[in-house]
Amino acid sequence: MSEDPRLVRALVACYPAGWRRRYGDEYAQHLRDLRIHRRPALIIDSLRGAVRAHGGVLMDGNSPMTVLVWAAGLFTVAGIGFAKLAEDFTGARGSYTVLVVASAVALLALIVAAVPSAVALVRRHDAGAWKYLAVPIVGALLWYGVLRVALTISDGHGVHSAPNVAGFLFIAVTGVGVVAATAWAAATVVRRAPGKSTARLRPAASIAVAGGMAVATIAALVWGLRVRSGTPAVFHGEYGILATPFVPSWIAVVVALGAATVLAGLGARRQLTAAS
Repeated sequence: MSEDPRLVRALVACYPAGWRRRYGDEYAQHLRDLRIHRRPALIIDSLRGAVRAHGGVLMDGNSPMTVLVWAAGLFTVAGIGFAKLAEDFTGARGSYTVLVVASAVALLALIVAAVPSAVALVRRHDAGAWKYLAVPIVGALLWYGVLRVALTISDGHGVHSAPNVAGFLFIAVTGVGVVAATAWAAATVVRRAPGKSTARLRPAASIAVAGGMAVATIAALVWGLRVRSGTPAVFHGEYGILATPFVPSWIAVVVALGAATVLAGLGARRQLTAAS
């Protein structure tokens, strides 16, 4: 592969290391034969294939519950961002309440959908699967430790100071990592102990998850619009996350919530297909 065009090497490098060891040379030759540098659509297809390869069971139509788990992880990160954005606002409380209630419904529905896997895990006594349950506990302790360190670093410094920004980023990156690790662990448990459910339990719960996320996304959108109409100075001011412009923070949160909703809808559709 050392003589491959730079584009071919870059595309092959996007795939996981194990995949490259097994298929890399053959795939590189295939890309050269297709004259990939002259076919933009095939470049996009190659990148999509890399996403699928990295996603593993997330892209596996036979594991719809894992899609819901990852959707919940993304939704959690977006929800934390919204909570941070809205913590200093007293207006638009109605929309905020709707978002909280809808998020709770989605979470409860996800727990219901996961019950068959939990039962299967208890019955199988799979020690290999049980160890993954420690991931969220260890992750939460790690994040709390990072939080205390970050607060110590940023204590007494201005909102835009380097220590405060570094502390915030430290907390945010660690939090995202903990959520991702928890979603990965939950998806692994679901895959190892899929469980048996009634024909209607998981499809109905999956629809409730996607529906709750959709309502929460709309509520976040309406919340921002109500802030705009009620307090325009705030909407156009530096009231976003970490005292940045409000609008980009709000849009980013809504987009992330929407992406989680779409992913959950995909999982629900696959769950319905699997049940039919």
